[in-house]
Amino acid sequence: MAKRRFYRYPLYLLTRLGARVLLALPRSWALALANGVGYLGYWLVSRQRTKILENLKLAYGNTKNPEELETIGRRVMGHMLQTAVDFLRFATLSRGQAALFVDAGEAYSFCKDILQERKGLIIMTAHLGNWELLAGVFGLQDFRGAVVGRRIYYEPYNRWIVGLRSSVGIRTIYQDEAVREIRACLKAGEIVGLLPDQDRDSVRGIFVNFFGRPAYTSVAPVKFAMTLGAPILPAFMVRMPGNRYKLLLGNLIWPKIEGNDRTASIRKYTEAWMKDFEEVIHRYPEQWGWMHDRWKTKPEQTVAAELKETVKHS
Repeated sequence: MAKRRFYRYPLYLLTRLGARVLLALPRSWALALANGVGYLGYWLVSRQRTKILENLKLAYGNTKNPEELETIGRRVMGHMLQTAVDFLRFATLSRGQAALFVDAGEAYSFCKDILQERKGLIIMTAHLGNWELLAGVFGLQDFRGAVVGRRIYYEPYNRWIVGLRSSVGIRTIYQDEAVREIRACLKAGEIVGLLPDQDRDSVRGIFVNFFGRPAYTSVAPVKFAMTLGAPILPAFMVRMPGNRYKLLLGNLIWPKIEGNDRTASIRKYTEAWMKDFEEVIHRYPEQWGWMHDRWKTKPEQTVAAELKETVKHS
């Protein structure tokens, strides 16, 4: 353990140095370099390549041939590194600069109209496209709000990431303080950004169909919305040709308890936002994080855990 700690700081310094080099380059050059490194990494890091292809196969089955899956897989890591490059540029990014490569359409005016209801707004996105930039452009447009994220294990990294978000006006709510802070944001009529597309068995969830397979999915967003009367808006910042982005909005959801059946209502609205997520991932599969084991939790595991908990308290 001590040996691992010893390497953290030199690795952090090396990462900061690499970031400085990227920031010194024109954006187009830095993105091209990131894409090339990602392509090389795909072939060199066999563990990640295997995981990406396994998950693509689970999702698409026989609807795509091995060559098609390989083509998607090769692009995933390059895209993720390009996403990091644009995130690193937050420290010097202005509203005018962002407007040069982000097509937001009518998204800002649409969200302003929703916020007039004074219920706040839950914007949910996936680890697809550039989720950090999605939050960043709203911050640059002077929308008040915060994103919920994990506390990075190594504090210098954590300060760096949180500082980049702060530079474009976005606060960070850590997951261990999320309940209180999310309530406060929504009651103040602000935006809360969530990334609920991953399998986290530490949170309350249900199994929802995702690419034809049951995927364990958090019910917290819908519960928050129901309790506080806030709407849910799926949104995605997808990469387009020419190093540009387009902000896509899903269907606005106003969760409510229907027919006095809270459980069924939670399922209905969770399935609704998950459907939007799946549709966009289908359209831009190379921009989603396939290295994450989305189908890790199995239905039989949750049944066993619930049974164990029942016996424990009986």
